[in-house]
Amino acid sequence: MHSSVTFQIGCDIGGTFTDVAALSSTGLSYADKADTTHDDLAAGLLAALENLATRIGMPLPELLGATTRFVNGTTVVTNSVAELRGATVGLITTQGFGDNLLIARSARNAHRDHHKQLSIPQIVAREHVVEVTERVDRKGRVIVALSEAEARRAIGTLVGAGVDSIAVSLLWSFANSAHEELLASIVEAEYPELFLSVSSRLHPVIREYERTMTTVLNSFTGIRVAEYTSRIEHELAARGLRVPVSFMQGFGGTLSAAEARQRPITLIDSGPAGGVMGARALATRLGLSDIVTADMGGTSFDVSVVRDATPQVTRRVMLGERFLTALSKIDVMPIGTGGGSIAWLDTRGVPQVGPRSAGAEPGPICYGKGGTRPTVTDASAVLGLLDSKSFLDGRRALDVDGAREALAREIGEPLGIDAVRAAADVHRMVIADMGNAVRAVTVERGHDPRRFAMVAFGGALGLFAADIARAVGIGKVVIPADAAVFSARGLLASDDVRTRARSAMWQGGDAGAVVRALRELDDELVAALRAAGYPDDRIEVRWEGEFKFAGQQWELRLPIPRRDDLGEADLAAIQAGFPTRYEEEYGTGTAWVGSPVVLMSVRVTATGRLETIETVPAEPETDIQVTPIGRRRIHRPTGQEVDVHDALRLPTGARVSGPALIEHPLTTIQLPAGWDLRVDGRRNYLLTDTQSTTTGESAA
Repeated sequence: MHSSVTFQIGCDIGGTFTDVAALSSTGLSYADKADTTHDDLAAGLLAALENLATRIGMPLPELLGATTRFVNGTTVVTNSVAELRGATVGLITTQGFGDNLLIARSARNAHRDHHKQLSIPQIVAREHVVEVTERVDRKGRVIVALSEAEARRAIGTLVGAGVDSIAVSLLWSFANSAHEELLASIVEAEYPELFLSVSSRLHPVIREYERTMTTVLNSFTGIRVAEYTSRIEHELAARGLRVPVSFMQGFGGTLSAAEARQRPITLIDSGPAGGVMGARALATRLGLSDIVTADMGGTSFDVSVVRDATPQVTRRVMLGERFLTALSKIDVMPIGTGGGSIAWLDTRGVPQVGPRSAGAEPGPICYGKGGTRPTVTDASAVLGLLDSKSFLDGRRALDVDGAREALAREIGEPLGIDAVRAAADVHRMVIADMGNAVRAVTVERGHDPRRFAMVAFGGALGLFAADIARAVGIGKVVIPADAAVFSARGLLASDDVRTRARSAMWQGGDAGAVVRALRELDDELVAALRAAGYPDDRIEVRWEGEFKFAGQQWELRLPIPRRDDLGEADLAAIQAGFPTRYEEEYGTGTAWVGSPVVLMSVRVTATGRLETIETVPAEPETDIQVTPIGRRRIHRPTGQEVDVHDALRLPTGARVSGPALIEHPLTTIQLPAGWDLRVDGRRNYLLTDTQSTTTGESAA
């Protein structure tokens, strides 16, 4: 390959596989993967990059040396919170508020069974919560000053207790941060080895519990993220990478490694966010505005909705159904159904799938790595949907006999059925579970799934996508050319993004404080992007406000015009139009007509627009001959012989009618009867349900 060719590389480290995707400046794309190595995530990343370099046909140092952008999405923060594996955190808070995290928000979860209404885990031991004598009122006035001696006492107590991370969250500090800054200055000067999170720096917004929990989680995950990001940077630089590594954030958009180490909690769910951003970009190219994104990997099935080409964003995110935070992230609903999810019988003898997963080690039984519990992938192999000669490009032989024996032993024999029937039942349960997840983000939120197309990706989803879509009434499915590594590819569709919020309560009258908050945040974020090398003509800034009816718990985020002369009249106009906008979002008659409208906080988002690489579409071939490479007996839905096609041999414009299997080196597409598949110019696979009675306006 010519030395002038450059590359952009995206890497998504998932629960089972580490995926990598590369785009070349010539418009070509490449992809590969390797097993995730949980004890040393960098090892799996390097193995995947070696595979990628081999596929491209150049040594890894040469590939990294020619790389102009490297973006990483990771589960390190998500796993740290889910597994409760993080730093030993000490919390400094206002006297009288030491039980804030323990009290939480009363009801702990959505269970109606009171036996399941358990207290949330305490990620800060009560003996590591230190209260200080200080008080600031809601207007930012100091009522009780914090003395330096008191600040040193609190810090010394935590240092003596052996904490390795400190979180500082004082009452009303978002209105006046002086006391938090006093504590921070002492820690930074005298204990620089400690990781430090300060609430007024991280999220200076009203709601004490959410602000404190976010600050604590930032400290809890900080050391692990620092070690991880530093290791990734070191290993890649040692092998020739000359550009900074960027890291994906859960709300979409990337940031630098240094910023990730300051705000590690923003990396939560960064891999799924990359998939949604990539799906939006692909859908836009295909002329689709309303889509359901679906990602099935080794450990989970993640589903989200994009309306009017805009990803849905969740605010005040609940992490792990336990920790209510002040975070915003792309609204992705996960369920524990992936290729590695274990099939089992509960105490009633009823078959279940997931949420437990075989992961990367030992993995499914058919991988031959020591697995003993049957998984979704094992069921697919027994049904004949997977083939050793094509699976992972033939690099991994499948132990189908071992999978068959385990399904018979664990599922079949207790139920009086054979292994094939047990595998078919597992397959059917997976489709039902994933169909219910799609309904949860569409029907249960007021969206008609028949008006949507589905963008389906992840290494395992090609086997299930058409069946799931038909079950919920979706008539069009897009399976990307690089579906098996699509979240990694999606990372490259994301720009650099910085976002900050600040409390700025306003109900009418002088808007000076609101305007000052917006301009200060604007200046901070624009300066950060300029420092990262973005010229002003590639920086876009958006102002928003969180509005609500007085007395409501949740706000609606609305745009605020970014103008030098912004004033009271502009905010009053938003107030006046709020009931109409509210009913557009939640339905006619939902507005509290006559109730005062309150602005709670403002948010500024600055985006550094990146130069993206587009793959070059091929012209459709004429006189297309589609010839299967063989036939295979599959047991889905019943035993039948179907055509098998090599995905890489299908020419642009080729059409295939189901039932059929399309085998790609990194994934397999199962095309049921009644579905047609077409290969477009960028080798995406466009599936249409010819039996569907819906057309889907947005997918037309």
